[in-house]
Amino acid sequence: MKGLSSAPLRFSPTLPQLMALDALVGAAAYALAMVLRFVDEGSVPTTYAQRLVPWIVIAAVVQIGTGELMSRLRRPTSRLARRPIAPFLLATGTSLVVVLVINDVLLRDALAWRLPHFVAIVAPLLAGAASAALRLAAARSIDLEELLPRRSVPLDASACRAVLANKRILITGGAGSIGAELARQALGFGAESVLAVDMNETGLYELEGELASSRVGTCIADVVDGRRMQELFIQVRPHIVFHAAAYKHVPLVEANPDQGFLTNVLGTLSVCEAAMASGAERVVVISTDKAVNPSSFMGLTKRVAELIVAAMTPAQTRTVFSTVRFGNVLGSRGSVVPTLIRQIESGGPLTITDPDAQRFFMTLAEAAQLVLVACAFDGPGGVYVLDMGEEVRIEQLAERLMRLKGVRPGRDLSIQYVGLRPGEKLREELHAADERLAPTDHAMVWRVVAAYDVDGVAVLDGVRELDRQRRAGELRPSDYASRLRALVETAVQPTQAVASR
Repeated sequence: MKGLSSAPLRFSPTLPQLMALDALVGAAAYALAMVLRFVDEGSVPTTYAQRLVPWIVIAAVVQIGTGELMSRLRRPTSRLARRPIAPFLLATGTSLVVVLVINDVLLRDALAWRLPHFVAIVAPLLAGAASAALRLAAARSIDLEELLPRRSVPLDASACRAVLANKRILITGGAGSIGAELARQALGFGAESVLAVDMNETGLYELEGELASSRVGTCIADVVDGRRMQELFIQVRPHIVFHAAAYKHVPLVEANPDQGFLTNVLGTLSVCEAAMASGAERVVVISTDKAVNPSSFMGLTKRVAELIVAAMTPAQTRTVFSTVRFGNVLGSRGSVVPTLIRQIESGGPLTITDPDAQRFFMTLAEAAQLVLVACAFDGPGGVYVLDMGEEVRIEQLAERLMRLKGVRPGRDLSIQYVGLRPGEKLREELHAADERLAPTDHAMVWRVVAAYDVDGVAVLDGVRELDRQRRAGELRPSDYASRLRALVETAVQPTQAVASR
């Protein structure tokens, strides 16, 4: 996919850029102070204008040192780091002392070089204020869109409103970051009601308090419990179902494959079956780019979940099933950005897996929008992905975050490489070699067109057989990966193979 045009430049200067800005504000401050000194006289005397020239060079050097001192005093490990004003005051006071020593002690007998006392006092104060403003601007609150290498994708609001207005919405994983965002946006588009389903009691309680709407309901339920899902769906009769409940953290699912299978595979099956039985109009299941050529067990479970969605779209049902593949969602619970920010604020070091590790990123709003847009497409369902532009190196993301927090990479904080964890890739993909991307009605959303067919009977029978073996105690945790890979190989076949069966 072609990347979008670059986002507008934001103020997150590198170390050389910050030093150049310090030098510039230092020189400008001394020139301004000289003008202020003689403003009543209408012009700066020639003699003072001439002696200002070497002082501009001195000012630039002094202010670079002042800025360096400010940065050091503001390091997370500094004792003054938690006192927001103290580092600036101390550094500016130090520069004032240095200038007065140069002007009144070293140049005491060189009257032709000395500055007026007004300039020697006011100029360092002006320069210090400017350098402090530069650092405060660089350390402002982070807008996650600034971390994208592209402009954020706009939502087709009219299409979403048309499909969501006056509809009953059910969201599994409703207490999670994505589920909660889906609830907010669905309410904004005029949904009749939104039911958030999750096992996270605290998250549901907080969501209720945040949204505080009579149109929002919550339900504690496990998507793995097929009977509970059937009862709930028949009771609610949702028009649209967003299935966001899943285990998503690669190392944890790798270490607990049985639980990954239960939630990501059986949970998807039970939700899809309950939606179809209750006559839901549409079901959108959230997948991940890790489902493409999966190297992790989490990615493998999501690949099987995609196949379940494909298997649940026979001609005899009116329910439209779709899947969306996400990249990494910036700011979602447990994602890399909050982790890096915590490491920055605690004084580092920042830990990343590999200097060459790259990922596709999207904002939380974009993730929710992709789900809503996929729900708005006419015709049969399918697999959809967002045009996420170019991949982002995790190392560059970490350095960008440090600069946005006013910390200098490699100087104030270091980066440590911990190596790829089991199942992790250096780079992710949005589609496999036997898939291609086709345009949709939304300019930045693509439909994945497969060069293979899915044997739906093999998928559903295979998943149910694995569940039977699990219940009978015939599966060890180490068996799940090989069994699921065998299931994928059996179910995904060339187009002619399935048609001839």
